[in-house]
Amino acid sequence: MTIPIQSNIIKEFFLNIIVTGSSGYVASNLIPLLKKEFSVFSVDSVCSNYCDLNASIDSAEFRSWLSQFEDEQISIVNLAAARFDYGATAVDYYQTNVSSQKKFLESLSNMVVKKFIHVSSVAAFDGFHINFSRTLSCDDAYRATKYIQESIIKKWCDDHNVELIVLYPSAIFSEDPRSDTNIGKLQSVSKFIPFIPNIEITKSLTYLPFFSKFIVDSVAGEISAGKYLTIENPSISVSKMIQLISGRSIKLVKIPFFSGILKIIANFLHVLGFFGRIDLKLTPNRVVKLFTDTSYSHVSSMDIDTETYVARNCEELPEILAKLSRVEK
Repeated sequence: MTIPIQSNIIKEFFLNIIVTGSSGYVASNLIPLLKKEFSVFSVDSVCSNYCDLNASIDSAEFRSWLSQFEDEQISIVNLAAARFDYGATAVDYYQTNVSSQKKFLESLSNMVVKKFIHVSSVAAFDGFHINFSRTLSCDDAYRATKYIQESIIKKWCDDHNVELIVLYPSAIFSEDPRSDTNIGKLQSVSKFIPFIPNIEITKSLTYLPFFSKFIVDSVAGEISAGKYLTIENPSISVSKMIQLISGRSIKLVKIPFFSGILKIIANFLHVLGFFGRIDLKLTPNRVVKLFTDTSYSHVSSMDIDTETYVARNCEELPEILAKLSRVEK
């Protein structure tokens, strides 16, 4: 589904923007941009330079803090979500992505909420097909709870007549090769590997500066209510991605049974890491991710706008990655 870009929308400047999950990766880039145009108030249970209130969004402390906005119009940018992919149970994911969100929405029920921008994930597409249970793996629990989270937010917005924008980023990256993201790890090691295993699996990525700008435009009223796939164009193979990130001409090597070899190594490290309690980088679920197509070409049939995001960006993914490698040198 394609929703045309509206060029004649008058920017909406709301007095107060509340950002949840303000200690996360996206917030580190987004909040400085938002503060250039809006009054921004941020909250997270993890303290950071961008956090105004260090409290959980399901806490009494948060509800008390929120009362200062009772007579004022607010907009929500919801970044709060579980951000770990190892050492957690399905119940941990449910508590963070679902139970906590329900209490957060209850806290907003007496507020004048004009707009709710929910940063979901492409993982929610798969979550539609997964029934939540306590025995789910980390990845499946994340997918299932992201879908449930989005569903309860949509119902709340419908019930309270709140404009809802849902964004679906894929693996997020920027010039900063952060060690707490899978792409960040890849950026760090790509400079040193002598060859690239030939992996033709197609991957999608989301460039943080473009994504943050899209959120700001959503807050400002330049993006209509709806669901938006926010990945760069085009999706590319894992091998091509590594080559572009490295900025070097590296030999491609076809390794027989490479995925099977990695799975064996990952399972061995999983045991050494006390079954996921210690992050030894190469984990079974990360191997599965590496060999899973994430181009998401099928979502155009799911009432999701697949074109507005890329139409607003001036560079395609190969160009972004090539430029990124030059910056890092």
